[in-house]
Amino acid sequence: MNNLNPITPEEIMARAKGIENQIIGWRRTIHKQPELSFTEVKTARLVQSVLNDLGIEAETGVAKTGVVGRIEGQTAGPTVGLRADMDALPIQEENGTEFDSEIPGLMHACGHDCHTAMLMGAATVLKSFADEGRLPGSIQLLFQPSEENRDDENLSGGERMVNEGVLDDVDAVFGMHVNPTALAGEITTRPGPIMAAGDMVEVTIRGKGGHGASPHMANDPLVLQAHFMLAVQNIVSRRLDPLEAGVISLATIHGGEAMNVIPESVTITGTMRSFTPETRKLLQAEVRRAAKVVEALGGEADVRIVEWYPSTINDAAATQAVFDATKKMLGEDKVTETKPRMGGEDFSYMLQQVPGCYLTLGVKGADWDRTHMVHTPTFRVDEAALPIGTAAMVASAVEWMVQNGK
Repeated sequence: MNNLNPITPEEIMARAKGIENQIIGWRRTIHKQPELSFTEVKTARLVQSVLNDLGIEAETGVAKTGVVGRIEGQTAGPTVGLRADMDALPIQEENGTEFDSEIPGLMHACGHDCHTAMLMGAATVLKSFADEGRLPGSIQLLFQPSEENRDDENLSGGERMVNEGVLDDVDAVFGMHVNPTALAGEITTRPGPIMAAGDMVEVTIRGKGGHGASPHMANDPLVLQAHFMLAVQNIVSRRLDPLEAGVISLATIHGGEAMNVIPESVTITGTMRSFTPETRKLLQAEVRRAAKVVEALGGEADVRIVEWYPSTINDAAATQAVFDATKKMLGEDKVTETKPRMGGEDFSYMLQQVPGCYLTLGVKGADWDRTHMVHTPTFRVDEAALPIGTAAMVASAVEWMVQNGK
């Protein structure tokens, strides 16, 4: 591999800063026209146009509405995948900026507009190095649809992309998410589990309906569900190893129509979160066991558990490459190891196929009086972080290539 003119952290940051206005402009264009999962047609069209203008051939329609591009560097080097998700959420924006969502009821409330814009920025910077013959490997650009949801076949965008072979010749993959709790430009990640596996739980409890004045002639499912709920609350505290992490949150209860009528059934829904396959299986089994209390009291319980995304587990070597690259570029004080989080992420499917790392980029303004959290109508970012995010993606990819050159 030719290392006579290696890419430096200073060069990467300078080139990312040099296209800051473009990155922000792309982000605002996408932000004004949000699209839900598997409908990201306009966003994909913008991505395709930008890649084509850079001389990068773009394959469209991947995983329904995704885009894949490739930057060919030195043929002796490895191939690194860089991923950004593109979908928005069904939330009405309440920020009041000049680039607020123009689509009623839809908003980029999770930063996927930022992710897409930063990856287009990374493509721009990486292509410039490739054109100079200095890129120590090749890049697979993965603009993924539908991280927030699944289709009618119960597949997310990340899962579909993996199934369609976008990682077949990729040696490592990196993804990034904005972090509203960290100051703009700060990088956090960790080796091992960083995001949890998530499962959906739906339990329908059936008893015997009746008149509210004659409960002895019924078998009240509302009372039965109370016993079930209490049993569930003991799972994490009494069935799970205290040194393991798990969460069960039952969040909805639907039953009954009138105040003096005992209903026939009650339906409860919620989620379970875990980091290891063993804990995931244990929580699922214990929820089913807890439902047996309903049967002991003369009722019936139907338990349905739908597995959502698996745990997002970072490869240790890939994570170290991110730490090495970003610390050299930003300084030790801007890069820290984070704790695992109970949120879910379908980048996990990619990390099951090839080693890689999922990192976060701080987007909180230093003078803000509060945190503008994701999945809220007032989610916002300090756009000064965006070129830093672009540079972090480029630096991480280049560092991994150098450390793992063939």
